[in-house]
Amino acid sequence: MSKRGVSGGDERAVAGSSAPGEAPLFVRPLAERLGRGDFVVTADLLPPRGPEPVALDASVVAGLRQHGIAVNVADMPSAALAQSALGPAVALLQAGVEPILQMTCRDRNRLALQADLLTAHALGVRTVLCLTGDHTRFGDHPGAKPVFDLSSSELLAMVAGMNEGRTMAGGSLDAPTSFLAGAAVNPSQLPLEPQLHRALAKEWAGADFFQTQPVFRAEDAVEFLQAAAAAVGLSAPILVGIFLLESAAMARFMNEKVPGVVVPASVIAGLERAADPAGYGRGLARDLVEWARGAHGAGAVGGSSATAAASAPTIAQPSAPPRPAGVHVMSLNRLPGVIEVLGG
Repeated sequence: MSKRGVSGGDERAVAGSSAPGEAPLFVRPLAERLGRGDFVVTADLLPPRGPEPVALDASVVAGLRQHGIAVNVADMPSAALAQSALGPAVALLQAGVEPILQMTCRDRNRLALQADLLTAHALGVRTVLCLTGDHTRFGDHPGAKPVFDLSSSELLAMVAGMNEGRTMAGGSLDAPTSFLAGAAVNPSQLPLEPQLHRALAKEWAGADFFQTQPVFRAEDAVEFLQAAAAAVGLSAPILVGIFLLESAAMARFMNEKVPGVVVPASVIAGLERAADPAGYGRGLARDLVEWARGAHGAGAVGGSSATAAASAPTIAQPSAPPRPAGVHVMSLNRLPGVIEVLGG
């Protein structure tokens, strides 16, 4: 694992627009906060499917900055056509919001991946999420030829090498990169042991943190975090995935169409009974956020959110399983809902 990644190295300050030809100046709060053991929050942004720049509402940007939320910029999830993730990532940077650039292995070989990483670094991006990527047969261009030159673990190892100034072919870069590299893990995959062993391989390859697929009940998160610590000894910080459900129909669609996501029957039943299903979904997400904050502050996954949040120190001890390092709130671009769930 790259211990450099969570040390807060290569720190820069937001200074508005940079001079022409210079990389944007940006502070990396996610790396700093993970290194200090603070409770961290990330969200997601799906790039536009058209040629217009991503629209970033000023009030949403203010909310993201207020809560210190770093934002994943998706790399064509479900293999559906959209803008490249780099453009919206740079737009977030320019707005003063930290982007997490998703990089998938589906569409690019090792040469193209390295080129895109170097370009992203030159433009100021410092955090990447290394993913395998959904197969093209599941997307809107099923005839597209997938690449998959590398696995996500190999991509992580490549990023770690670039951080030491090496290309994947063993050559030297003009200067080393300074990426913080994340990876994904799925707490709903059964049996869980193979998923945990793959996660450990990703940590060894260079993963500095993990984001999980969404969970919908605190007890499911508890079970996963305890298994992660006991079964294979994962030590990289884990952000528990949360999804803003709006209806029972959405939950059933995710169960049927989204690989790796399992919405429990009890949650679907609650959405069906609710007079305001979207409000019910936000309530579920809010409860999970409060549980995670409490468990993080208490230092154990079973802590009481009310008492633990009140007693949590400003700078917590470094967070490792079975304590959640934070949450990753997924919303399908409903970022105002994310900010509301976080209490602002």
